[in-house]
Amino acid sequence: RGPYFYIAKLESSEEAKLWDDVFTFSERYVGIPHGTIRATVLIETLPAAFEMEEILYELRDHIAGLNAGRWDYIFSMIKNYRGRGARFVLPDRSQVTMTVPFMRAYTELLVKTCHKRGAFAIGGMSAFIPNRRDPEVTAQAFEKVSADKKREAGDGFDGSWVAHPDLVPVCAEVFDAVLGDRPNQLDRRRDDVQVTADQLLDVTSVPGSITEAGLRGNIDVALTLV
Repeated sequence: RGPYFYIAKLESSEEAKLWDDVFTFSERYVGIPHGTIRATVLIETLPAAFEMEEILYELRDHIAGLNAGRWDYIFSMIKNYRGRGARFVLPDRSQVTMTVPFMRAYTELLVKTCHKRGAFAIGGMSAFIPNRRDPEVTAQAFEKVSADKKREAGDGFDGSWVAHPDLVPVCAEVFDAVLGDRPNQLDRRRDDVQVTADQLLDVTSVPGSITEAGLRGNIDVALTLV
């Protein structure tokens, strides 16, 4: 029905304005109505979290919504503050979940910001993957993804995405239970949410520990990706 884009790694409203200029030029060049191109911006960098409203404004003629990133958002926190000392040292990666304070503040602010401006808030991709050859692994993945999506739907997200097609029914069931006949939750303005800059940067209150196993796991992932 139209050209749809997913913008990842964006860090500022200036980048959003550049994308908007590209979209506008492209629409004129191929002769389609202004606003035909729609884009969803993945907020997966710390700087972008501080400019979500500005990003929506710069892309106002083309924006569909914002998507809450996960792993890259955590990496962005590490990258931006890696030289600031122990205050910004995170525990093992597996312990930095979406419910830790700084991630909770970021996702709730995303919902509030999107709905304030009439844009859709899309939940993050769960890292749990089913295994069709291992029923136990699949059952655990379904359970964890279901709990994750219940939190998102309860927070006011309008939808979500998953990493495996077998998880689509799990995600859909949870959101259908909350949405009912409604196509979205734009009516939930989340005026109860008040997020400060300090809360977005609150790494010190993340529970957990740093272990040798966690360090080895990080090295293993890095070497595997290389």
